[in-house]
Amino acid sequence: MTDPKSISLTEGPVNSRILLFTGPLIVGNLFQQLYSTTDAFIVGNYVGSNALAAIGASAQIINLFIGFIIGLTTGAGIIIAQYYGALNHSKLHQAIHTSFWFCIIGGVLVSAAGCILSPSILSSMNTPAQVIPDATLYLRIYFLGTIFSIIYNMGAGTLQAVGDTRHPLYYLCISSAVNVVLVILFVTVFHLAVLGAALATLIAQFVAAFCVIRQLCCTNNVYQLKLSEIRYNKEMLIKILKFGIPTGLQSAITSFSNVIVQSYLNSFGSLAMAGNNIYSKLDGFALLPVNCLSLTATTFIAQNIGARKYDRVKKGFSSLLLLGNSYSIFIGCLLCFFSRLPLRLFTSDPAVIHYGVMMGQVLGPGYFLLVTCQILIGTARGAGDTLNTMLLSILNLCLFRIIWLTVMIPNFRSIYILYLGYPITWGSAVLCMTVYYYKRIRPRLRENEVLNI
Repeated sequence: MTDPKSISLTEGPVNSRILLFTGPLIVGNLFQQLYSTTDAFIVGNYVGSNALAAIGASAQIINLFIGFIIGLTTGAGIIIAQYYGALNHSKLHQAIHTSFWFCIIGGVLVSAAGCILSPSILSSMNTPAQVIPDATLYLRIYFLGTIFSIIYNMGAGTLQAVGDTRHPLYYLCISSAVNVVLVILFVTVFHLAVLGAALATLIAQFVAAFCVIRQLCCTNNVYQLKLSEIRYNKEMLIKILKFGIPTGLQSAITSFSNVIVQSYLNSFGSLAMAGNNIYSKLDGFALLPVNCLSLTATTFIAQNIGARKYDRVKKGFSSLLLLGNSYSIFIGCLLCFFSRLPLRLFTSDPAVIHYGVMMGQVLGPGYFLLVTCQILIGTARGAGDTLNTMLLSILNLCLFRIIWLTVMIPNFRSIYILYLGYPITWGSAVLCMTVYYYKRIRPRLRENEVLNI
C-alpha cells in the first residue's frame, strides 16, 4: 500500500522530486535547530556567558556519543530505501524491526556511558573550572534523553527512506514548540538556569519519539512497525552493521575531531567559547539545506539503485550539486559580511560577538566546499559504498584537522588559525571525494555494477 504523503524518487521529473523531498526536510531540521538555539538565546540573555559556554562545551560531546548511533541509523536507512525501491516487503519488514531493536539497545548504553563519563570528558577538554559544574549537569540530563533522540532519528529515517518527509516535519514542529515553551517557563519563570534548558530539551525529545513511533505503528503501509515484532534478525543485523558501522564511525570520529577543536578553543577562554557557541547556532541554520541535500542524495541514489534506474542516479547527482553550490555561495557571503546583527540576538557582550564574527569571516567563504563534500559523500553512501567514504572522511575531516591544530596553534597561537582548519580540511576532502567519485562510483553506475544490497 502506498502512502499519499510518500514521494517516489524513482519516477517523475528529477528536479521537482528532489525539491519536494528536500523541502520538508529543511523545514523539519529548521525546527530541530530551534532546540539548541532557543536554549542559547534564553540562557545567554537570562543567565549569563558562563552558562552559555557550558551549553556550548556540551554540544561536541553530545555529538560524539550519539553520532555513532545515528550514523548506524543512516546505514539502516540505506538498506530500507533500497528494499523499498526494489518492492521487497519481507526484507523491508526485517530491516525496520531489527533497526529499532538495535537503537533501543544502543540508546540505553549511550545514556549510561554519557552520564558516567561526563565530568572526566569535560576536564580532559581544558574546560574552564567555572564552566564544568553547569556543563556536567546539562550533559547528564541530556544523556538521560538520548534514547528518545535515537528512537526519533530511527523512526524519522525510516519514514524518509520511503519518501515521507512530511510526518517527521510535523513532529519536529510539535516538539520544537514544546521545547520553546518549556525553556522559557523553566529558565525565566522558575529560574532553573541550565537545569531548566536541559529538562526542556529532554521532554521535547520524548514528545518527538512518541509521535514518530505512533505514526509507524498506526500506518497500514508496508513499513508498519509492530512493537511485538521488534527483535533482531542475525542476517539483517549483519547487513545493517556492514553499512552502518562505517557511517557511524565516520560520524563519531569526526565528532571526536570537533572535541579536539573544542579543547583548543577552550584554551582561549570562556568568551571565545561563548562566541563559538552563538555562531554555531547561525552556522547550524545556514547549513541545514546542506545536510538535507546530503540525506536527499543518499535516499535518491539508494531508491533508484534499488529500482535499477542508473541514468536517473546521474541526473540526480548533477541536480543536487547545482542546487547545493548555488545556495552555499549565497549563504556563505551573507555570514561572512553580515553576521554581527543576528549574533546580537544571543548576547550583548561585544567581546563574545567579536569572536562569533571572526568565525563567520573564516567559515562563510568555504561553505561551497562543504556542500560539495557532503553531496559526494551522500551519493557514495546511497550507492552502498560506506567503507571508503568513511576512510576518506576520517583522513581529511579528522586526521588532517588534528594535524593542522597540533602544528599550527602552538606556533601561531591565533584563533583565526583554529577556524581556518575547517575550510582547509573541507577542501582536501572535496579533492579526495571528487577523484574517488570519478574513478570508482561513476564507472560502476555506467556498468550497472554498484554495491547493491
